[in-house]
Amino acid sequence: MEGTKPNDDFADFESTLQKIEEILNNKDTLGDDGAAPPKAKTAEDFENLDVDKVRLTVREDRTLINKRDEKTRKPGIENAVDQQSFMEEVERDANDRAQSRAKREHEAELQRCQGNEAFRNGSYEKAILHYNKAVERIKDSAITYNNRALCYIRLRNYKRALDDCQYVLDKLQETNLRAWLYKATAYKRLKDVDKFEECVAKARQHNPQQLAYIDKYIGQISGDV
Repeated sequence: MEGTKPNDDFADFESTLQKIEEILNNKDTLGDDGAAPPKAKTAEDFENLDVDKVRLTVREDRTLINKRDEKTRKPGIENAVDQQSFMEEVERDANDRAQSRAKREHEAELQRCQGNEAFRNGSYEKAILHYNKAVERIKDSAITYNNRALCYIRLRNYKRALDDCQYVLDKLQETNLRAWLYKATAYKRLKDVDKFEECVAKARQHNPQQLAYIDKYIGQISGDV
């Protein structure tokens, strides 16, 4: 008996170590792969394992809530940012175009003033060059086209004068009085009576408040012929 007791004590000791190792292995397994823990054998083990389980469940649910919240709110935020960026870009574009327009109008006005000065000095060709530059900068100014048309009339280039007048009436202002009168003048010089009378009638039709001025102008160009 005494000879075998040390072996029995060693066996019991080894068995105890094995049980401890199994308990430790079971605890590690829970942390590694998330498997359900074995049934608690003590009140302390039960409390610890249950708390871990509850924390794990709450963490998982909270993550899902955050993901759902992100999915529902993120597109709205992105849309708001995109809309704001779009409006800012539209505003910048409008400001850029307004500044560009103002700059071109200023340059066109300078050219038109130089053209008017050349016209007063009888330099009609030079005046036309300035009006051309003004048109290059601003293409919707009836004044510039009419001024150039009058230069062409003085140079007896009636075809070009008619083109400028027609552009004003077709593209810019159908009722423009100067365009109708200069057009009438060009046809008068070309001895096209029907077209002349048609233009005079249109001038009166579109400008009933200027009948006295129209009659005076027609009288002047008729006396010049």
